[in-house]
Amino acid sequence: MRTVIIWMFILLSVPSLMAQKVFSQKELDAVLNPVLMEHAEEMLRFERMEINAGTLSEDDKPQVFTFTCTNVGKQKIVVTKISTTCGCTNAHIDSPVINPGEKAVIQLTYNPFGQPGTIYTRAFVYVSISEKKPIAALTISGKVTPSLALWRDYRYTMGHLKIRAKTINMGTVTATMHRRVERIACANAGNEPLKVSAVKGFLPEFLKLRTEPEVLEPGQEGLLMVELDGRKLSGQKGKKSFSVLLEGVSGRPSDRTIKINMDIK
Repeated sequence: MRTVIIWMFILLSVPSLMAQKVFSQKELDAVLNPVLMEHAEEMLRFERMEINAGTLSEDDKPQVFTFTCTNVGKQKIVVTKISTTCGCTNAHIDSPVINPGEKAVIQLTYNPFGQPGTIYTRAFVYVSISEKKPIAALTISGKVTPSLALWRDYRYTMGHLKIRAKTINMGTVTATMHRRVERIACANAGNEPLKVSAVKGFLPEFLKLRTEPEVLEPGQEGLLMVELDGRKLSGQKGKKSFSVLLEGVSGRPSDRTIKINMDIK
């Protein structure tokens, strides 16, 4: 079997190219989304043009996806190159010369490491009939979750929320304090945006709880923040401990509860 020479469009090189020339949207589309040959399906027909990879993890090994095609025309087809839109994807064809009625298999190997978020990578198949327009565009779609190694420093899990501690110590506070803020590092280890708050009734009126940013995007790190307004401490004295149930995360109540300690003078 022969291996076709693979062209890679490495998107990281685009900034250096743009430093030399400002590309129009039409020129960029011609590179990233070229127009297919006319009557392509009358020459080379694929069993499928897109594969949904589902949900992968950055920790997964490179995944191989297979696209099978048949020469349904009357002349020999020679695949000259396969270009991909991401350096995370490599392409290989088992037989670049496809006679009428014969099949060929194109394998796209996708490496999810370093690619958290949405998968949308394409491979354009070029043949000797036309070097300018591809005969087919193959697509891999799906999602990649961040590597678990990224969350090593986060000891506690509340659904998809990772946090480094479950106790916040406000220290000594007084009614003369206008504002005091304590923070815990947190992260969203899930696939969907996360908005965390305190269940109503669990926080006294002089405390507020939020995250910064307010909405944690998938794979994003942030801060769980507790803010104290000393002006509302009227009548409060002594050491206090508040168990606060978090909303917006899954798990048993005991698993999604943090403790806030303070000494009110």
